[in-house]
Amino acid sequence: MRSHSNRDRATARSSKGATPDDELDLGAHLGILLEHRWPIAATLVISLLVGATYMAVATPIYRANAVLQIEQEGGGVDGLEELFGDLSGQVSTEMEVLSSRELLGRVVDELRLDVSAKPLRFPFMGAMLALAHQGPGLAEPPWAYLGEYAWGGERIRVDKLVVPGELEDVPLTLVAGEAGAYTLLGPDSTPLLSGRVGTPATTPPGSPQRVELQVSELQARPGTRFQVRRRSRLQVVESLQRSLRLSEKGVSTGVLIAVLEGPDPEGISATLQAIVKHYVHQNVQRRNEEAERALAFLDSQLPGLRQELERAEAALSAHRAGKGTVDLDLETKALLDRGIEIDASLSQLELQRTELQQRFTGRHPMMRTANRKLARLRAERDALNARLKALPAVDVEAARLQRDVEVANALYRQLNNKAQEYRVLKSSTVGTARILDEAVVTREPVRPSQAGVLTVSIVMGLTLGVALAFTRQALQRGVSDPAALEARLGLPVYASIPLMKSPSLRARGMHTVVARTHPRDVVVESLRGLRTSLQFAMKDAPNNVVAITGPSPGVGKSFIAVNLAWVLADSGKRILLVDANLRGGWLHRCFGVARSQGLSELISGTAGVDEVIQPVHERRLSFLSTGELPPNPAELLLSDRFAALVAWMSAEYDLVLIDTPPILAVTDAALVGRHAGVSLMVVRAGAHPMREVVAAVKRLELNGVQARGVIFNGVPRSPRGRAVSGIYQYEYPAAG
Repeated sequence: MRSHSNRDRATARSSKGATPDDELDLGAHLGILLEHRWPIAATLVISLLVGATYMAVATPIYRANAVLQIEQEGGGVDGLEELFGDLSGQVSTEMEVLSSRELLGRVVDELRLDVSAKPLRFPFMGAMLALAHQGPGLAEPPWAYLGEYAWGGERIRVDKLVVPGELEDVPLTLVAGEAGAYTLLGPDSTPLLSGRVGTPATTPPGSPQRVELQVSELQARPGTRFQVRRRSRLQVVESLQRSLRLSEKGVSTGVLIAVLEGPDPEGISATLQAIVKHYVHQNVQRRNEEAERALAFLDSQLPGLRQELERAEAALSAHRAGKGTVDLDLETKALLDRGIEIDASLSQLELQRTELQQRFTGRHPMMRTANRKLARLRAERDALNARLKALPAVDVEAARLQRDVEVANALYRQLNNKAQEYRVLKSSTVGTARILDEAVVTREPVRPSQAGVLTVSIVMGLTLGVALAFTRQALQRGVSDPAALEARLGLPVYASIPLMKSPSLRARGMHTVVARTHPRDVVVESLRGLRTSLQFAMKDAPNNVVAITGPSPGVGKSFIAVNLAWVLADSGKRILLVDANLRGGWLHRCFGVARSQGLSELISGTAGVDEVIQPVHERRLSFLSTGELPPNPAELLLSDRFAALVAWMSAEYDLVLIDTPPILAVTDAALVGRHAGVSLMVVRAGAHPMREVVAAVKRLELNGVQARGVIFNGVPRSPRGRAVSGIYQYEYPAAG
């Protein structure tokens, strides 16, 4: 009755939902990392090897930089800066000018950057060997049949390459010959032309594609191949725009830093130097153009003003000759002087407005200000003219003629002086930009950086290794926590048996009685703890028969049965170990006896008890092998003779330990378990999903057998085993 109630309670507990595992703490995470330390180390080594390979084959990138100063106000001679005070742009505007297609296009044309030529390297290995080559000579190929590749020390310089449109951006092959000769091959490897270093070469007359080539330098073994290409000018300019980096040093400092990176240190230095020089020259030229335009305008206005002055003076002389000199009163003279001032101001404003119209639209604030001033002066001049009309006719005419002369003379003198100022300004213009530091190149490559690659390799190696460790842990579907078993099954875990420490002993452990050969091993100590737990479990058992089974083969139940039997015999009790695996038991190998006479013969009645039971441990431990493997093991275990045999063994010995086959494979374990007072389930750590263990327990229950507990076997002897399973394993100190 008690057995059935226990079975009902256990079934009810096992039918509940799975209790989620507790989250791993920091110690568990460290344990997982220590458990997978060798895969992590291997991943780190592989990452470092990849980084070292990248360092060996990657093309080194150098950096050139130059520093410019952008003045907020340009000028020429002292005192004339106000003439161009509004022409200087902000630094951001100068950056756009510096990276414009027009300026960079000049650099491309000057340095012939649209023509590229480089040696043809053997894939992967060729670049690495070429970088490692030292010395002025040429490197020899490692194998003669690879002589067409460049292996180090080769140089080529192409001054001119003219191709038709269909061959633009198409790689052509140049094959070096003897004594500076070469042959240029087309995309289909057909010869286009032949030439010699220092001499222009063209395709023969009548060729479908006209190609011109001039090579000024060629150093290579005969047969070495080079790749030459005429690139699109626009693509080269756009590539240069992407490579050129501009930034202002600080805020509103006007100091501009230009940086250019590339694999050729001499090339990027020359390119950056050409860029800044073209920019400075263009900056000065742009200011000269402003002065030239203003001077041309003034020169076009001066002849007309000179004629107007001469006409006004002639009219005034004629009036005086006919009417005589007229003395103007003070009021008329004041009105005349004011009119002259207004006309001079109007003329100056008109001139300034004309200059502004060359640079700004009518909606610009400066244009609007000039228009308002002109309107105000014109209104004042109209009011002054109205007052002059009220004066006597002779006075008005004399005042008007004298005013015309004064205005024409003042305007002519003003424009003439300004034209002289522009001439001086044009000859002394220095621009708003100047070079503070010429372009210089770093002595060592900036990429790839040895420290950077090493850091990235270590970080990537450790990251991938740790990710692999936790991924393997997450994908491991086997139960590794005994607490999860207890919570899910409602069964106690009687013992946790660790793995044997020695790999060699672990390999021989299946057929070795470890309790006899290594009695101080932690595995044996764990079995002694199982012996103590089993003694308490036997108090409520109906008999002294213990059946041991497992969900599937390979869990170590036979190993536990043999060594547990030996440990039980050490306590002074008479123990009988029965190998009931009639489908392939091997416990007889552990004791060095034959299986010929055993359980199957005893059940079938062909042999007696004294013939089949063999003492193996000072007569305290007896062993009953399987005997000859029968064709019908289930029928033998189901027979009444087996039930009577178990009852006899229970009465004859202090404890009977029966090793049975896996329950999920065959039903033999259930047939034996019906006659056992205690049935134990052996579960291997990390080898069984939870549902497999649950299925094994339910299979026993369906056959009327209630598992009393679980033996957790094969727990890893590692920090991870302790952290994840909560099992703390300590070695027993050896004798001194």
